[in-house]
Amino acid sequence: MSAPDDPLHHAVDVASDAARAFEVFTDLGAWWDPASTPAPETFGGIEVTPRAGGEVVLLLDGAPWPLGRVTAWEPGARYAQTYLPHWWGPEGVQPTWLDVTFTDEGGVCLVQLSHGGWDATNLALRQRCTDWPDLLGRFARACAG
Repeated sequence: MSAPDDPLHHAVDVASDAARAFEVFTDLGAWWDPASTPAPETFGGIEVTPRAGGEVVLLLDGAPWPLGRVTAWEPGARYAQTYLPHWWGPEGVQPTWLDVTFTDEGGVCLVQLSHGGWDATNLALRQRCTDWPDLLGRFARACAG
């Protein structure tokens, strides 16, 4: 039985190799669903600075909104970042984290995403994170096409 603060885990097979899957995944703005932002009508993408320590920024109406920082940049193998959307709430909310691995498996790539770092400051926000299956479906379609 899992605890309420356990990481969320999701996986998807994509029609590409791990190097391409990593490239597509880290181009978050190309496949992210604008509906998974607070202002879909002004969604201008998500920019990722491609290195550990790099910024991850959501663009709404041309304005940058920090989403986190890259904590692992291992092309074709692993991507990780802190994650704290600006609309999540009050001061003192601690960032969560995303950790994504890419594994070649006989003509497809298994992509596994974990979303954790839940604590007393952010646990109430965990229930908002129900869109990962849809987002990963969009990502998989981007890999295929």
